[in-house]
Amino acid sequence: MFIRNLLTGLLLAVSIAVAQGAITEPVTDIALQETIPELMLGEESWEYANGDTYTGRWLNNKPHGEGVYQRLNGDLYRGGFRNGYMHGAGVYEFSNGDVYRGQWEQGLPNGEGVMLYQNGNRYQGHWQNGLRHGKGKLVYRSGSIYDGYWSRGDKSGKGLLTYRNGQRYLGDFKFNQPHGHGIKTEADGSSYRGTFSKGLRHGVGECSQEGGVIHICLFDKGREIRDPQKLELAKAYYEKHRPTYEYEGGMAYHLQDEFTKARYYVTTENVWWEKNVALLETQLRIRSRSDDQFLQLIVNRYTGPGIYHLRRGEIMASDLQGKAIALPEDTVARLEIKMDARGEIHGEFSIPRLSAENSRRQFKIYDGRFEARSAPPQTSEPGAESRDWLVKNRDNS
Repeated sequence: MFIRNLLTGLLLAVSIAVAQGAITEPVTDIALQETIPELMLGEESWEYANGDTYTGRWLNNKPHGEGVYQRLNGDLYRGGFRNGYMHGAGVYEFSNGDVYRGQWEQGLPNGEGVMLYQNGNRYQGHWQNGLRHGKGKLVYRSGSIYDGYWSRGDKSGKGLLTYRNGQRYLGDFKFNQPHGHGIKTEADGSSYRGTFSKGLRHGVGECSQEGGVIHICLFDKGREIRDPQKLELAKAYYEKHRPTYEYEGGMAYHLQDEFTKARYYVTTENVWWEKNVALLETQLRIRSRSDDQFLQLIVNRYTGPGIYHLRRGEIMASDLQGKAIALPEDTVARLEIKMDARGEIHGEFSIPRLSAENSRRQFKIYDGRFEARSAPPQTSEPGAESRDWLVKNRDNS
């Protein structure tokens, strides 16, 4: 009786952990302490003293191979076992309605897996010892989404949290809250780029309104500081610690994701130009390409150095994942050719808006510069192009 009560108490503790969306103790670890007096072979079944049952493959009287484990509380597991523990691929159906499908190791979710929660939430990503850990995506029933990193069940590390009402936060998390460097964008398009502490704006950052001018702002645990003297000190500090980038030729530009307000600095030496000379006009193409990035600027009536305005069809580009983004119909980009001599073209460009196909995601490119040769450079070995010519730096300010 004492042993049965002890098993019941331990299993109750496991059940509570399971109901909270995690398995932190191997479910079969307790029941399989029991010694089975018979030799189990083939697909035989056994009912344990605590009421759990197992049907499947055996090895040394322990579940080993494919099998089904039915718990007295209503939980059901179908999948692989090793030496008595759930191991490999398997599906665990909880009595409260949660369902986990994925990898197991030593009786706990480990590796890639999907948890469908009875409240409508859905998590897909990496697990470690029964907890969300590593890269994963949690979609809430409300429509909010967290896509980022986890540590022992908590949002921790880099992540993007998108709220149903249109608010977005991209940056560092700690214990499920924004903490560290990040960008908070409100539903109306205004944004704050700076530091956070325990979910609140805290420190020096950049504030902006949609379509407005960016200005330095200062916060203390969520409260904005407007004291002129403190703001001047904050501006001096911010300018001193602002990231700087060196331009060493090739092509370089800032790419800003208008959805998250995240900025990236992209540089590549893999840039060249081509001219197609016709009877009435000359077409100039400036190209930059690598494994996961490309940008092409086309001037259809090129007449030499000067300012040109490019429209849809005259710009082809990609985001940082290599997906195509294009100039909308109502948008005009600016390109200035400053030098065209001795087989080289130098200039600057800015693109106010680029859109991803079948997506609301929009980008802009600014501070674009290039020095292009008349032929693409040659690589000496496979992979050298992407390794040596493409450098991307996240602006963490």
